[in-house]
Amino acid sequence: MRYEQYAEKLTLEYQKKGLADGRTIPDIDLYIDQMVSCLNAELSLYAEDGKGPVTKGMVSNYTKHKMIPGPEGKRYSKDHCIFMLLVYYLKGCFSMDQVQRLMKPILSNYDSDWDDAVDMPAYYKEILDAVREAEADFAVKLQERIRRNKKFLADRGSDDDISELILLISMLLMRSNEERYIAEKLLDEYFPEK
Repeated sequence: MRYEQYAEKLTLEYQKKGLADGRTIPDIDLYIDQMVSCLNAELSLYAEDGKGPVTKGMVSNYTKHKMIPGPEGKRYSKDHCIFMLLVYYLKGCFSMDQVQRLMKPILSNYDSDWDDAVDMPAYYKEILDAVREAEADFAVKLQERIRRNKKFLADRGSDDDISELILLISMLLMRSNEERYIAEKLLDEYFPEK
């Protein structure tokens, strides 16, 4: 398969399964094994060698480091699963400390008897809706970028796939760096380190 078709396939696959929406998470309390199994089903796109990306150790570690709320007894609710999905995506770009700083005010509000309750499923859905809206035309933009890269190289007398791939991969990474830079600066400004 040529890289152009593979890139399009990956884009469509990501748009279909890359953002776990939590719809298959049951609205009942789960033991940690059940929670991990449920989360791994939601995050199946990220499985490697038949193993899901979430482990019991991760859940315990994120609970210990106050990134997700602790279980009630030994059971986890749908909210716990949604917290875990959010942390999973955040840890792809942020360090543990950065995720912890971002989650601290959410958890403080979530566990507070004084503040309004946090509706984690609605909160998470709003984040997903915004991301999906921003990325709705990404497949079209990616194909246009590939065409422009080909033209750029053709104008210089080249039709080398390796050069096209290097351009595309570099552009994709630099685009993601822009958003990551802004996110990190916002985190540092409004949720500074201790």
